[in-house]
Amino acid sequence: MRLDLKLSQKGLILVLVPIVFELIFVVCLATLLKQAEEGMIKENHSRAVVTTAHDLQKIFYDAGAALSFYRMTRDDSFMRRYHTAIEQKIPDHLKKCYALMKDQEFELESYKKMEKATNEGVEELERCRVRLEEGTKQFFIVESRIHLEKLLRVIDDLIQKEREVQDRAPAAQTAARQTVVYFLFAGVAFSVLLGILLAMFFNSDIITRIKTMIANTRRVVKHEPLLPRVSGKDEIAQLDNVFHEMSEALDEASRYKQDMLAMVSHDLRSPLMSVQVSLALLNSGALGDLPKGASKEATVAEKNASRLIRMINDLLDIEKLESGRFELDLKEGDLLETIDRAVASIEALARAKNITIKSPDESVSAVFDADRIEQVFTNVLSNAVKFSPEDAEVNISLTKESNYVETRISDRGPGVPADKRESVFERFRQTGTDKEAEKAGSGLGLAIARALMSEHKGSIRVEENPGGGSVFVLTLPLGTVARH
Repeated sequence: MRLDLKLSQKGLILVLVPIVFELIFVVCLATLLKQAEEGMIKENHSRAVVTTAHDLQKIFYDAGAALSFYRMTRDDSFMRRYHTAIEQKIPDHLKKCYALMKDQEFELESYKKMEKATNEGVEELERCRVRLEEGTKQFFIVESRIHLEKLLRVIDDLIQKEREVQDRAPAAQTAARQTVVYFLFAGVAFSVLLGILLAMFFNSDIITRIKTMIANTRRVVKHEPLLPRVSGKDEIAQLDNVFHEMSEALDEASRYKQDMLAMVSHDLRSPLMSVQVSLALLNSGALGDLPKGASKEATVAEKNASRLIRMINDLLDIEKLESGRFELDLKEGDLLETIDRAVASIEALARAKNITIKSPDESVSAVFDADRIEQVFTNVLSNAVKFSPEDAEVNISLTKESNYVETRISDRGPGVPADKRESVFERFRQTGTDKEAEKAGSGLGLAIARALMSEHKGSIRVEENPGGGSVFVLTLPLGTVARH
């Protein structure tokens, strides 16, 4: 079961549920501690009752003993001791006993018996004192002893009950402490388990849907159909909906681009090629001689038509490379032969500026698409020739490494600034002045060159030429060992 909650609400649940449990846990723990404290209070109370009762018993006994010593010695100090016990100590201890025992029903009942026995004993001692002062020889020792024994029995009964309370107290306190310990461990364990379960409950759903979105991101790159939309009403579901809408918009834009490219290919390139052929026939004289001025204009028109056709072909090539619909015809070949063909294709351009192109002497074998690598070399070499001054040199070198071959094409042009050595390979990006930009053409040649090198698992970069100008470095995986 999955709750349709927002991420903020899920986070709030993750925070509040443990807090509520902790509050309940604290309340229960406080109750247990209070119970344990009440047990200790009862034990201390019972000890205080026993101590006070023992003191009362001792005072009563001292009063009787003082009266007996007075009868034998007639020492007034014993009489004063007797009066202090009867008039002060016994009433004070009875008050203490009452204060301690008034709140417990069984203790209050014992107190009443003890108070009655004490009062009767005091009355009997007072009768003995009066008889002593009157000179009566009969002391009523038997009656005094009877009242003392009665008081002792009442106090012993009270002490017995209080000792039972004291005997139960350690076991109760031990049980309370064990309960608190068990409750602490159980509470901590349950709190940790609850947090883990809540995190797993929410995170499993979140992680599953995020994985779906990651998979959809990869599918967009590969132009594959997306997985179904994730369920829910939270921010992840909203983001996934936006992602699907974006993908649909991209698909629609891709369809529009395909339609446009099809239009360019069919409705623009084909007529231009027809125009180029017609202009070539006119310039060749196959359709008759042209006036000098018309021939010149026809030549310019033929060059412009060829330039437009190259630009259209570049646009189609870059679109195929970026859409992943470009297939390479990989075969083992000689890089030097491919370089020679590329040099031959721009020989006329180089001859017009009296630029010398020096090719390497060593040939290297590799696995590549000969036509596409020739296109790469042609694009780079044409740029080198266009930007080099007249009477300059363009040097090409091949260097074989352990698992790749490196081609370096250096020119004596204005060079590429360090901050633009990456952007120069982007579409329609050019460097230098406006005059230099006019030489560069469509701005697609280097972008196509990098895309084709990437398709070959190779690379292309530009460096500074120590003698001035630029050095384009192309790396391509080796097919076989070099041959001379």
